[in-house]
Amino acid sequence: MKSLSIVVPIYNEESRIDRLLKELKKGFQCKRVALKKIIFVDDGSTDAISQKLKEAKFKRNLNISYQLIRYKKNQGRGHAVKVGTQFTKTDYVLYVDADFSIPLTNLKRFVPYMEDNFDVILGSKKMPGSTAIIPRSLIRNIVGYGHSLIASLVLGTYYWDFQGGFKIFSKRYIREVFPMLKIDRWGFDMEVLFLAGKMNFKVKELPVVWSHVDKDSKVELIRDITRSIKDMLKIQYNWLLTDKYHLHRYKSANIKLVFRYL
Repeated sequence: MKSLSIVVPIYNEESRIDRLLKELKKGFQCKRVALKKIIFVDDGSTDAISQKLKEAKFKRNLNISYQLIRYKKNQGRGHAVKVGTQFTKTDYVLYVDADFSIPLTNLKRFVPYMEDNFDVILGSKKMPGSTAIIPRSLIRNIVGYGHSLIASLVLGTYYWDFQGGFKIFSKRYIREVFPMLKIDRWGFDMEVLFLAGKMNFKVKELPVVWSHVDKDSKVELIRDITRSIKDMLKIQYNWLLTDKYHLHRYKSANIKLVFRYL
């Protein structure tokens, strides 16, 4: 049986706390995975979300061990995920968005690939077979599919959904690749998938059941599209500067090296 930790990056999520707790209460019914801990990483929130989590009494009400990590400056969900994984010791780590638009009930579909030792397993809202209980608007759908197309062309790695907040990483992938990651915000998801392909890790994309959560959404389309394109170019640029010889040595010998991945 594979062990699993869950990392939830949070930033000013006080208005969603009820939904978050509701999903946790009903969401983990997977007997083939041993859930060890849920780690919340407060990415510089200015609301009362951390206090609300402290009052949630997870151990008594949900029978789940949890940890809350806080720091003052907002640095992006990618940074929060990287920080959270440092506190895990399990075979796999799942990171999921705090709005739980992709609920934990999807995990059952992922388990066979965990048992088959895949390194990255990602949930896709856009892949054929996915089900939207609450669909997005037409504009958001066009932007979402357009983003995936552009990212695939620029990065040369092809996925239906780069940005979905439901990704599972193996302990090996976290150990070998996370030290190389340089993108802290939205481009984080593209970077982890790009490097997984370049370094020949086993990756699987799966359709999910999901609901669009529009209230209090932190996505601003024009701003985030611009940032995303900049991150795509930065990811490619960084890769071109990587020392391929040392990268091969790092993977084969698992030794600590200094990369020119800037």
